[in-house]
Formats: sequence, C-alpha cells, structure tokens
Amino acid sequence: MFFNSELFFRLSGIRLSLLVALLAGCASAPDSVTISDVEEIAAVVTAIDQSRRLVTIRGPQGNDLTLEAGPDVRNLAQVQIGDIVRLSYEQTYIATRTDAVEMSPFVPVIVGAAVAELGERPGAAVGAIASMTVRVESVGPNGRTVTFSEPDGQLQVMNVQREEAQAFARSLRPGDIVELTYAEALVIAVEQIGE
Repeated sequence: MFFNSELFFRLSGIRLSLLVALLAGCASAPDSVTISDVEEIAAVVTAIDQSRRLVTIRGPQGNDLTLEAGPDVRNLAQVQIGDIVRLSYEQTYIATRTDAVEMSPFVPVIVGAAVAELGERPGAAVGAIASMTVRVESVGPNGRTVTFSEPDGQLQVMNVQREEAQAFARSLRPGDIVELTYAEALVIAVEQIGE
C-alpha cells in the first residue's frame, strides 16, 4: 500500500470499522456472499485559490479537476501546490439468504463520517450502508442472472458477474428471501511531498 499519512490511516480506520462491523454479521453465514471493490488514486495539487476555496488537482492520467472546498473543509490554508491528494473508495455488496417470511423495505443508514481535526492536514471520511430484503422469483442458467421482486412488488433482474456470486445464486430457489446490503466508504487525505 502506498499510503504513509497518519491522517489517512486514521480516516481509513473509519472506513475499515464501517466494513468490519457490516461484515461481522455475515462472515460466518454459509448462505451469503460478499463482493468488495476498492479504488485508490493519488493526485497532485496544481493550483489553489484560497479566497474562492478552489483546489485544482492533476490525476494519474494527467487530467485536471478543480474542486470547491466547502465550508466544512478544515485547514485549507495548509494545502500547497505539489501536495498529494489521496482518495480511496470502497464498495461492498452482501447477499444473505434469510429465514424471513416477509420482505422489508430499502433502509439507508449513514454509519459514520469524520473530518480532520483543527491543525491537521485536510482530510475526511464518510461511509453509508443500505439494505433491503427481496424475494427470489427465478435463477437463470449457471446463476448468471437472478430475478427478484422488491418489497413494492417491482421485478428486477440482476446480472451476476463474479464466480463466487454465481455459486451463491445457483443455491437460491424461488421464494427464498435474500437480504441485499450495500456499503460504501470514501476517504480523502492531503499529504505534503515527502511525508
């Protein structure tokens, strides 16, 4: 891992605690599957307009992006041209067969958010979890598709791409109730060159 910022690790801890709490309930369940994806990038600060709170960064592909730092962004005055902005975005999907008889509606829950303390380098972390239960209507050949009904009766067809998820899908039967959980977390931290 290329991160060496103490702030990034502290904020990443929020992301990890969010996902660990989520996964703790599903890790031992034999009738579940968990899929996670993490994207990490580093960009270089190329321009700053402190009065308008604008920061321009250049991504790894050479593309520039100007961001407006809202009033909640602390310690913007510490950001200098040449600083590194590190972003980490994680998505986790969990499907768990339940013993439930009825479906529950979609429930979004904001789990946590944090910003850098006064005097620290700017940074933030935010995470959210949402879940709902669905009823399996049918499973396509080799578990590559699952048709399910949502609590409001609407039918959805889900394309299943990963092998471990296809194996789970093949074990499903019409009428099974499955809890679908989606979690995402974003961590942003600014480092000085040489940190």
